[in-house]
Amino acid sequence: MRDHEVAALLDHAVATVELPPGLAQRVVTGSRARRRRRLLLSAGMVAVVVAAGALLLPHLGPAGSEGGGAGPIAGAGVPAGIVGPDGRPVTQAQVVAVGRVGTETLVLIRREPRAEERVAGGQAVEVLTAPDVGEPRRLLDHLSYDLACVDGDVVCAAVRSAGSGLGVAVARRSGSRLYVLVQAPQGRTVEVVANGVPHPLGAAPRGAVVEVVAAEPYEEVQVWASTEDGRRYQIPWAPGAVLID
Repeated sequence: MRDHEVAALLDHAVATVELPPGLAQRVVTGSRARRRRRLLLSAGMVAVVVAAGALLLPHLGPAGSEGGGAGPIAGAGVPAGIVGPDGRPVTQAQVVAVGRVGTETLVLIRREPRAEERVAGGQAVEVLTAPDVGEPRRLLDHLSYDLACVDGDVVCAAVRSAGSGLGVAVARRSGSRLYVLVQAPQGRTVEVVANGVPHPLGAAPRGAVVEVVAAEPYEEVQVWASTEDGRRYQIPWAPGAVLID
């Protein structure tokens, strides 16, 4: 029965029987409110079902598609068994960046730069990998970074000379997939551009990972950082930063 029909029926009852004034309007209003609650409940149930489906169904995004890649992944923890050069478990202060890369986790641990690197303002890390199955192992004992800027990039040079560093990028080839792990100091956002396709990672003070499509990372992939005042510079690839078993 429609609202106007309910109201007409109750108005007729009021005319012949002594009922509280305004009852018709209250009944119609209550009916509408109940219908709204049922609609909201139905919409909520649909949202729950959709969310559950998103969790249960396999990811069917653009990973591996032409010109595409997977979305960024951040927030990975340091796996058990990761030790520093002294053989002791690493502390959070030693970890420069960490991120999930396919079926393994990459961990970049701070190392003391060599004398010539320190003079030039360089920094250094060692790179370890912890596969989902098997023991952690070192991929690189020493990776120098922050030593150079792209020619003519005055923003890069100015940021590096300020002492906070540029950031570090490592590319990991895993089968036919290419993952880029990036770290940049606090207060900056990061974007990876692969063959002209941008992949925004946002802030990455502890590292963020994105899967990209590129055959030659040094030539086809650029890593960019933006400061809070809007200045943008390129994080240079360090020699040896593309990791292939």
